[in-house]
Amino acid sequence: MPAGHDYVRHAISPAAGLTVLDDPVLDPAEPARWWPHPTLEAAERPDVLDGADLVHVHFGYEHRTPDQIADFVAALRSRAMPLVVTVHDLTNPHEPDPAAHLERTGHLVRGADAVITLTEGAAAEIRERWGVDAQVIPHPRLMPTEVTEPLRLTRLTRSTRRMVGLALGSLRAGVAVDELVAPLVAALPDDTRLTVMVRSDALSAARDPEHPRHAAAVELDRLDAHPDVEVRAHEHLTDAELCAVLAGFDALVLPHRHGTHSGWLELCRDLGVPPVVPRIGYLAEQWATGAALGNSAVHAPAPALYNPALYNPALDDPAAIAKDLRRALVSALDGPPVTPRSPEAEDGSVAGAHLELYRRAVSAAATR
Repeated sequence: MPAGHDYVRHAISPAAGLTVLDDPVLDPAEPARWWPHPTLEAAERPDVLDGADLVHVHFGYEHRTPDQIADFVAALRSRAMPLVVTVHDLTNPHEPDPAAHLERTGHLVRGADAVITLTEGAAAEIRERWGVDAQVIPHPRLMPTEVTEPLRLTRLTRSTRRMVGLALGSLRAGVAVDELVAPLVAALPDDTRLTVMVRSDALSAARDPEHPRHAAAVELDRLDAHPDVEVRAHEHLTDAELCAVLAGFDALVLPHRHGTHSGWLELCRDLGVPPVVPRIGYLAEQWATGAALGNSAVHAPAPALYNPALYNPALDDPAAIAKDLRRALVSALDGPPVTPRSPEAEDGSVAGAHLELYRRAVSAAATR
C-alpha cells in the first residue's frame, strides 16, 4: 500500500499469482486519492484487513502518531498477518523534523516479517538503528516505456539552447527555494536557461506574508524579470504531462534539503535526463545501484553532486556557493548520456525478489 503508486505497479507481478487489493475510494469526488490509507487503522477497524493475506507498507503513514503505528503492528500480529515494510525514507523529505518519522518507521521495521530498502547504505543504517537486516532491492522504473521511450529518444536528437529544470512541486518543507534559486541562477553556464516548475496554487498561497514559505514566493516572483529564467506555475500534471516537461530539460536539479532516496532520480533515469543531486542520504548510491538492475554489466555515469550545506544561511559565501553549483551543472550538462534502462529485465528482477520475500514472510508469520 498504496496500490496506486508506480513503484508498486512495477514491483509486483500478477503473472506470479499475486493480487494487489485496490486502494479504497476515499472521496468519490477525487477517486484517484489513495491517502490516508485506512489499512493503517487496523487497530480501530479490524475489518480493513478483510481479504488480505499480507500487508506491505511503502508510504503514507506520516499522518499517524508513533503510538498508532505501534497499535497497527500489534493488530496485524494478533491476526498472524504478515507485514512487509519498504523503507524508502529514513528521513522524510517532506517533514522538517525527522524524529517522529524515525519513531514511526522504527515500530514498522521492528514489527515486520521482512524489510526492504533501496541501497546498501540505507540497509546499514537500518541495521545500526534497529538491529534488523533489510534486503536491498533497487528501485524499479516509475513510468511505462510507451510514455518515456519516445521522449527519451527524441531528446537525444535535440540541439537547441540548453535547459536546466528545477521542480519545486507544492513548496513542501523539505524543498529548498530561497536558499537555492539565487545561487543556482548565478551559476548557470553560458547559453543556458533555467525553468522553475512550481504548483500555481502553492505559489499563490505562499504570497501571503503570514505563509511559512513566503520567502520562497518572494524569491520566485523576483525572478520573473530575469532573462535566463522562466518561473512556470502550473496546475496538477498527469504522469504523461510531467514526463513531457522533464524530457525537455538537459539536466534536472533536485532541491531536497534532506532525504534518503528519491523517485525523481528514477524519473531522470526513465527519461535519460542527467540529475544534479544534493549530497544527502543515499541518493548517489541509489543512482549507481539502479543502473545495474537487470543488467549487472551496466554502470551509470556518476551523478553531478552539490553541497546541501548551501542551504545554511550562516554560510555567507555566495561566490563559493555559485562555484559549487556551476561545477555540478557543467558536470551534468557536459557529461556522458544517462545509461538506458532495461525495463523488462528490471521488472522481472524486482518482481521475482518481492515474490520470494513474500513467501518467506508468510512462512515466518505462520510459525510465530
